[in-house]
Parts: sequence; C-alpha cells; structure tokens
Amino acid sequence: MFDVSQPLMSGHWCRALATLLISGLDAQQALTALKIQSASSHVSLEKACSYALIELQNGASLTQALAKYNFFNPYQLEQLRVAELSGKLPSMLSSLATRIEKQHARTQKLKAQLKFSQAIIVIGLLANIFLAMVSHRSVWPQLCNLGLIVFITHVLYRVLAIDVFYLLAKAWTHQVLYQIRFLRHLFEYYWYSLWVLQSQAGIDAAQIAANLRDLLPSAIYRHHSRVCQRHLEDGKSLLYSLSQAELILTPTLKQVLLVGEKSGELINYLKHHLTLEEQRLEIVIQAFYEWLPRMYYVLALGVVFDVVF
Repeated sequence: MFDVSQPLMSGHWCRALATLLISGLDAQQALTALKIQSASSHVSLEKACSYALIELQNGASLTQALAKYNFFNPYQLEQLRVAELSGKLPSMLSSLATRIEKQHARTQKLKAQLKFSQAIIVIGLLANIFLAMVSHRSVWPQLCNLGLIVFITHVLYRVLAIDVFYLLAKAWTHQVLYQIRFLRHLFEYYWYSLWVLQSQAGIDAAQIAANLRDLLPSAIYRHHSRVCQRHLEDGKSLLYSLSQAELILTPTLKQVLLVGEKSGELINYLKHHLTLEEQRLEIVIQAFYEWLPRMYYVLALGVVFDVVF
C-alpha cells in the first residue's frame, strides 16, 4: 500500500558520522570507521558503506556517495550537499541527527500508546469469542472483528513509517496536492527551505531549480521544475518563473515572493515566512499525534462495550 522504505541513517548513526568528521577524519576514513561500527548491529548500513566507499575511491564527494545508497532522504541530501559546499557538513549532520531523534522519539511514544489500546481490543475480542463458543453462537463475527482490528493496526503502523517525500510525490502524480491544504503547505515548506538554503550558499536561481528537480520521484513534478528552470534561464523573474511552473501553491507565499522581490529582501521575507510555516505545521502534526491514540481508544472502548453488553 505504501512505500515505507526508510533511510539507513538513524539519529544515532548520523551523529556518529558527524563526530567522526569533527574529529578530523577525511570522508573515506570516516565512512570506513562507520562501516566497522555498524558491522554487528546494522548490516544494511555496513553494506551501503562498502558501496559508498567505492564511490569515494572513484572520485565522488561524500554526499554524492551517500546519495546513491539510501543513507538519507532527498530533502536531507540537499541540505547536506549545500553544507558540504560551504564546509559545514559536520554541523549539518549534527543538526539532522537532532531532528531525526526527535521524530523517532515522538513516533515511538505514539506506538506505545497504540499498543496499550491494541492489547485491550485483542483481549476484548478474545473474550467475546470465548463467550460465543460457550453459548454455542457463531464466532465468525468476532473473528472478522479481530481480523479488521489487525488490519487497521497494520495500516496505522505503515502510515507512521511512510516517507513524506513519497507522499508528496504521489500527491503531485495524482494531482491531489492542490486540493489538500496541509500537503500544499508541507510541499512549500520543504521546497522553499531548500531554495533559501541554496540561495544563501551563492547558487543562482536556475541552478537551484535544476538541483531540486529530483527532490520528488514524480514525472509531473519534474516537468514543473523544468518549466521553472527554463524561464529562469531566459531571464524571467523568480515570481514569474515559479508562477508559470505552478510551484506556488498558496496565496500567502505568492504575496511574500512579490513583496520580497520588490523590496530586494526576498531571502529575509522567505525565511520569516518559513519560520511561521514550520510553527503551523508543527501544530498540525502534534494534533495528529495526540488525537490518533484517542481515536484508537474509542475503538477499544467499543470492543469492550460489545463484550460487556
């Protein structure tokens, strides 16, 4: 149902690589050390390190080597590429590690809450099955309920593991991005955050559009990115190019770009807008994590109520 393949670098391994680079090791030495450290506990990471080391020996940069073997998601890789160009790769790895650890802790807390409700539901259903057998009633309704609960729980865990960029790519492919407000804001936050980061590193607008073309695995998204790149290469303004490429999804962002370009303070306006967007998205995501277990609790109470009455 979902593509749930996760990047290999957890917060722990991300921080380990940052520490190795900060200690003065070069890219090849750091990756070799990471390979040795992961040999006994993370076989997939060890294999990926082996392949990435070959890329380094063939002249690739560290981020180019990491990009080929699912060390990080596309958004993280773009951040690392810019950090590598500016000589700030270790600090960016440390920052990524903190964010990855925060998200992992929040997901694990939610899973623990869901497991408690799941236990109540399963016990209630098993009790219902036992009562049905004792009273010589059909157990099929209870078995169907149990199967349904298992399926719902499985889907919930899959949803929690889904890669956000796979989700955004599907939204572009099926053209639902324009209908769902949360997805529009999510795309703008990620995409324009990378735009600001690369612009501050001195990369010109047309090259940024080219760099971000592979951010999402969607042919439609790539087409829109190419349209933006062509207009920028022809000397059109950023606002015009983004508008023609349909990469501005909310009126608020369009206004920010308009005022920013006219004032000559585009990056500062964008940074302020993205800070506010991050806060709003955090509120929505936090609400999701708070209400999901509550809805699951209601399901658990429904099963218990069915058993009792």
